[in-house]
Amino acid sequence: MRTWASLHLVAVLTGCAVATGPASTDTSSDSLPSLEERIEFLQRYVTFRRTYTDLGFHVAYHNNSGGRVPGPSEWDIRLVAVVPSAELTEWVPVGAAVKDSVDTGWLNGVPGAERAAGISEWYDGPGIQVGIDRERSVVAYRRWAR
Repeated sequence: MRTWASLHLVAVLTGCAVATGPASTDTSSDSLPSLEERIEFLQRYVTFRRTYTDLGFHVAYHNNSGGRVPGPSEWDIRLVAVVPSAELTEWVPVGAAVKDSVDTGWLNGVPGAERAAGISEWYDGPGIQVGIDRERSVVAYRRWAR
């Protein structure tokens, strides 16, 4: 009986995995009043560090690592930013194809999306789209996994 109880306890504790990675969220930059707060929040959900003079985003992230059956996390990170012109090249995704245009419907709901209206330089790859307006130093960025 003791052995069964011990095995049962181990099974229960093993099934309750501890979540790793950032917390699940569905957050718009409109909820954060300062540029510094927006940058700090965004950096929890992206692997890169950039400089911004203006930043609008919508981060939808579902952390599936904790719970009875852990699985891969899902995310849809969309942003429109004004960045230093010297840093625009850092936004070009490695291996992404250059496109004349892309479906920009994903910009709906992103604060500051109107800044992306003049973008004509687009990069498209698996799970990523980036648009750059070099004249106005504007970047539109989307990264997703489902």
